[in-house]
Amino acid sequence: MARRTFIAPQRRSAACMPRQAGRRRRIGGVSACPVRHLKDELMKLSVASTAPSAAAATTAPLRAGLYAWYVLAMLLLVYVFNWFDRYLLIITMESIKQDLGLSDTQLGILSGFAFSAIYSLAGLFIARWSDLSVRRTIIAGGLALWSAMTAVCGVASNFAHLAFARFGVGIGEATCSPPSHSLISDYFPLRQRATAIAVFSIGLYLGLGLGLGVGGWLNEQYGWRHAFMVAALPGLLFALWFRLTVKEPPRGLSDGLVDAARPSGREVMRFMLARRSFVAYTLGTGLFVFAGDAIDIWGATFLIRVHGYGSAEVGEKIGLLGGIAGVLGTMFFAMLADRLSARDLRWYVWIAGLGGLITAPLILVFLFAPNSDMLFIYYFLGTFCGASYMAPTIAVTQRVMPLRMRAVSSAVILLSFNIIGIALGNLVTGILSDAFAPTYGDVALRYALAWTLIASLIGFSLMMYAARCLPEDAKAGELANAG
Repeated sequence: MARRTFIAPQRRSAACMPRQAGRRRRIGGVSACPVRHLKDELMKLSVASTAPSAAAATTAPLRAGLYAWYVLAMLLLVYVFNWFDRYLLIITMESIKQDLGLSDTQLGILSGFAFSAIYSLAGLFIARWSDLSVRRTIIAGGLALWSAMTAVCGVASNFAHLAFARFGVGIGEATCSPPSHSLISDYFPLRQRATAIAVFSIGLYLGLGLGLGVGGWLNEQYGWRHAFMVAALPGLLFALWFRLTVKEPPRGLSDGLVDAARPSGREVMRFMLARRSFVAYTLGTGLFVFAGDAIDIWGATFLIRVHGYGSAEVGEKIGLLGGIAGVLGTMFFAMLADRLSARDLRWYVWIAGLGGLITAPLILVFLFAPNSDMLFIYYFLGTFCGASYMAPTIAVTQRVMPLRMRAVSSAVILLSFNIIGIALGNLVTGILSDAFAPTYGDVALRYALAWTLIASLIGFSLMMYAARCLPEDAKAGELANAG
């Protein structure tokens, strides 16, 4: 076995508890800074349940405290801004096309492969930075960056200018998820971790609804340029509030560990690749996203093109149903995984794999059902089950990986989601649809999407293999944390 040179985290002692008073100047027992005083008071409400005491220095907390939930709420709002700004472009693309004279190919570059690639690759470097630095500052700075670049989008005069601004948005947005997952793992113990990540993840569906709804209204009332400018301001203000009120917890706080490890990038990569379960479920969930494009990305186009629905009706129905189904599915499967994993850690992977597998036949029924209101019921069920795998997968990753590798490991999973799932899934679907068009005409998209569902079977096989390897890899993570 290769010898690891980094120092592993050790059990926390009472002397390592976070200080509540600090060395700040105080007036009448109260911090001179009201924002810091608020932050300290919130932390005091949860310190008994989030930090080990002298009597239980080696015992991890059983439940998160009030301040941990405050931090989660702040992270959720950041994630809402993340997806709001992303879907603002989608709802305004037609107006941008007419104003700047862009082609559909150029619009595809702005919202598709190039954006996903920039977002995912930047996320790897930012995640590594997050594992070594102050995560709250990275998140706040990223929110300010992508909000500012969203405003720059509003003054773009041509494709190159807009592409530059969108790439800036992508780099800024890459600061959100990996450090947020790492922070959540330090504030929430294992038994609540998937649920906490699920709460964070519903920001996707909230941001989607707000981006399409508010963004569409702003676009109609004031034009796309004003929509981008208005959308940028709340993010800039909230970035400051986030930085001032969110505390950076000690690494390993919820696990009862003291962090002393700073592994090199090579050591991080070697450790991740040696975890067969991590490699398998990262690829497996990427393939689930690949197959899920049938509903997530192409569902609206399919209903309009194949069944003749109007865009307004489709947008209203799938926006509402998709948002509700996504939130309910994310929370249901995460809470179920948290409950069952107390008996066996492999339930995290089993639930993710079974949810991804069940999604495939539901999508197939959606694709081949006759034109009726039942189509939207199948859409709801497919979206509900399609929300099953993200939170459990991230949660088990935070359990298997050592403290200073958690943000990078989340970034690797998101890289799989974006490159294998979104970018490659959209490309393959388009190629198959064009290839089937001479034979099937307008319904070629139906058969293209059906063929992509094969990826779900491969993904399920990888998830079952990951579950078989997980106990050994979890033990390796424990040994790395124990020294």
